[in-house]
Amino acid sequence: MFNFNASNISKRALAVTCALCATIALASCGSAQQSKQSSSSSNGTMRVAYLSTANYLTTLKNDDFAQKEFGKSTVKFTGPYAPLDAYAAVNSGAADASSTGTTRFIDWASKNQPWVAFAIEYYNGDSQGIVAAPNSGIKTLKDLYGKKIGIIAKGGTGDYVIHRSFEKAGLDVSKVQEVEMSPKNFQVAFTTKKIDALATFDQNLAAALATPGSKRIVNAKDYGNLNVSIHMVSASFAKKHPDLVKKMYRALVKEAQKAKKDPSVITNAYKEFGASESTLKEVAKFYVPDILPIDAKGREMLTKQAEQEVRYGFIKSVPDFTKSTIDCTK
Repeated sequence: MFNFNASNISKRALAVTCALCATIALASCGSAQQSKQSSSSSNGTMRVAYLSTANYLTTLKNDDFAQKEFGKSTVKFTGPYAPLDAYAAVNSGAADASSTGTTRFIDWASKNQPWVAFAIEYYNGDSQGIVAAPNSGIKTLKDLYGKKIGIIAKGGTGDYVIHRSFEKAGLDVSKVQEVEMSPKNFQVAFTTKKIDALATFDQNLAAALATPGSKRIVNAKDYGNLNVSIHMVSASFAKKHPDLVKKMYRALVKEAQKAKKDPSVITNAYKEFGASESTLKEVAKFYVPDILPIDAKGREMLTKQAEQEVRYGFIKSVPDFTKSTIDCTK
């Protein structure tokens, strides 16, 4: 038999009531927090640090595809940046997205740096290559033995082009001298015999090809191109706003579709950056790029290039690209 005390009942009732109120309050807080996160996700902002090269993350600033995809969210374009300045802006938290070549991205991924790639901008390789300086007498890759080849940086696209083309031709890459320099010094060095050739890409390659007396020695089509452009965001942004990353991917797909129909999307951008008419004529001959997802096939492409870079001594091991990429088709 239980002996119920009135004061005990009152205390128990009060305790139950308080517990109930606390539960409701916690539930309300959780709901409010979820609502806040949902609102942040749907009304967020992506800040793009675009480069002074006509890739689609740059040309997109001239169209409304991104803002239409973003809806209530916002996309802001700042630039043009030199590549290193763009990456510094993202790393410092002043921007969220930018672009680079797969060579540089693979290096970052191998070092577990906080970048996540979400789109491949694929081209067939005709916009990368080695061009001999005017009246140098250089006609073949083997003629470059003992010669100086200008590149932007070791481990970058120019360095990759040299290693890949020499490997494919069965030649000894150690017999050439690579000279690192800023792209702004390319043309002077190229025309004053400070270097014998350039290994470069995009508008720099076009400018070299447009120089009277120059000769293209090789382009990336000759050895099967893997080194292309890639678009990326900071790892923190990818984690916080995966929906906005996918929206940007869809906008890039639309920009590529537009450029396929009207390639002046690309040449107009280079004109805006000050390219000469002779350079623009060369740019107009290049393959118009496609936007591809970084799905299983895209990761396989990155892995194959990474395996090459291990052979060339650019990186120590092939990274796990499932940790540094997003498949925006899912």
